[in-house]
Amino acid sequence: MSKATEKTFTVVGTAINASGDLKMRWANDLVLRLNILIKGKCEDINLHETPKPMTKLESAEWLLANIELTTEQNEVVPLKIAEKAKIDKREKAKAVMTSNVKSNVAENKPVDPRVAEFIKQTISDEEPLFEIIAPENV
Repeated sequence: MSKATEKTFTVVGTAINASGDLKMRWANDLVLRLNILIKGKCEDINLHETPKPMTKLESAEWLLANIELTTEQNEVVPLKIAEKAKIDKREKAKAVMTSNVKSNVAENKPVDPRVAEFIKQTISDEEPLFEIIAPENV
């Protein structure tokens, strides 16, 4: 998984930005985040400390399950959960695919023909997929 999906937070909530959009907010320092949001002219700041460090997906799910939300928050939070779940699922699939391809190549097992062709082109002396251009005046 990428570092972005592994990063954890201890504060989660929502705030309305200067443009009037309700947005999810994450942080690890409640006071610092409050000061930043206030300085940014945010309104209706609603931040909560989580019981333990959580990823964005976990903390958004915790917020939905444990905090009484307004109607607007009940629209935004589930959308953000769906977005983060999709990213998390994609990152997990990417990690599995990368691992599978590497092990299949290392063990000389068959891989998807498109992947095999890509590997063949990138490690062979045939026509390269890209060209490295040296900077002038070197």
